[in-house]
Amino acid sequence: MAAKMIEEENRAGFHLFKIAGIQITLDYSWLIVFALVVWSLSAGYFPHYYPGQSNRAYWIAGFIAAFLFFLSILIHELSHSLVAIRSGIKIPEIILFIFGGISRLSEEAKDPKTELKIAFIGPLSSFALALIFRGMKMGLEGRQPSLSLVVLDYLIWINVAVGIFNLIPGFPLDGGRVLRALWWWKTGSLTRATHVASNIGKGFALTLMILGGFQIFMGALIGGLWFIFIGMFLRGIAESGYQELIIKQSLEGVQVQEVMIQEVISIPPELPLRHLINEYFLRYGYRGFPVVQEGKVLGIVSIADVKDILEGEDGNRTVEEVMIPISNRILIAPEASLAEALKKMVQEGVSRLLVVREDKMVGMITKTGLLRFLEIRHILET
Repeated sequence: MAAKMIEEENRAGFHLFKIAGIQITLDYSWLIVFALVVWSLSAGYFPHYYPGQSNRAYWIAGFIAAFLFFLSILIHELSHSLVAIRSGIKIPEIILFIFGGISRLSEEAKDPKTELKIAFIGPLSSFALALIFRGMKMGLEGRQPSLSLVVLDYLIWINVAVGIFNLIPGFPLDGGRVLRALWWWKTGSLTRATHVASNIGKGFALTLMILGGFQIFMGALIGGLWFIFIGMFLRGIAESGYQELIIKQSLEGVQVQEVMIQEVISIPPELPLRHLINEYFLRYGYRGFPVVQEGKVLGIVSIADVKDILEGEDGNRTVEEVMIPISNRILIAPEASLAEALKKMVQEGVSRLLVVREDKMVGMITKTGLLRFLEIRHILET
C-alpha cells in the first residue's frame, strides 16, 4: 500500500483536457467498459425496448447513450472536485477508469462538515442529471415515439442507479464518506471514523462478491463476474483508504531533515542529455538531480523529464532545456514534516523536493526516500 501511495506512478492512460485546473485522465481500462456498454446497449437493451429499427440506428443510439453516461460520471466527479476546491483542497486529477471515476484529493478534508459537503454533492448531481434527462424526455413525449425516448429512459435510470449506489454507507462510496463524516463529527477522531467506514465498505464489497457467486451459479455469468470484479475493487479501495490515512499520520511527527539526502549529487545546466543518462542516471541509479551552476541552484531534472526524448535528439539538447526551474513548488524547509512534503509532492506533481534553509540547499527529499522510511519503520514496529 505504501508503494502504491508514494512511489512515482506511470499510470496507464492518457490526458484529455483540464477543467478548472483539474486534469481529466482517461485510464485505458475505460475503453474496455465503454466498448462493452455500447455493445450491450446496441445489441440487447435498445432492440428489446424499441424493436423494429436498423442495426445502424441501434449502434448510433448505443454510442450516444454510452457517451452521455460517462459524461454523467465525469459531472458526478467534477461536482465533488469543485466543492473540494471551494473548501481549499486542491484536486490535481480526475481519473476515469473501468468502474467509473475517482477524484484525486491532495489532502483530507479539514473537518467533518467539509467532508459531508464534498461527499453529498456527488449523488445529488446524479439525481439532478436524472431530472434533467426526465425533463428532456417530457419535452419529446408528445411527439411520435422514437429511439431517443429510450435513450433518455436509460440515462434517467442509470443516473438514479449511480446516485443510489453511491449512497450505500460503505467507504469509499459517497455514502461511506457521509458515514465517516458523521462518525468523525460524533467522536472527533478521523482515524476511528475511517476505520469504521472502511470496515463497512469491505463488508459491502464482500456481499457483492457473494451475490456475484450466486448469480454465476444461477447461470448469469456476465452479471456475476461484474459483481465480483466491482466487489474486489471496492474492497481494495476501502482497505487502502484506511491505510493511507495511517501512513499520513505516521509521517506527521517526522521532519524532512531526518530523512533527506544530505550529500546531494548535482549536475551542470550545460550537460548534454546523453551524458546525463549515461553518467548520472545509469551510474548512480537516482531518478533526479538538482541542477547547479557556480553554487547556485537553477532547478531540478528527473528521469521523467528526459525519458520521452528521442535518442537522436540526446546529443543536441542540454539539461537546462528540460529541467524544472527553481521555484517554491519544488522547495521545502528542513523543519517541515514528511506529511507536508508528501502533500506538496502530490499537489505539485513532482517526485522530489529541494530542502532549503536561508536560500541555501541543504539536501533533497524524494518519494522513494519516503517509501524507504515507511518500510523500515514498519519492519521495526512489527
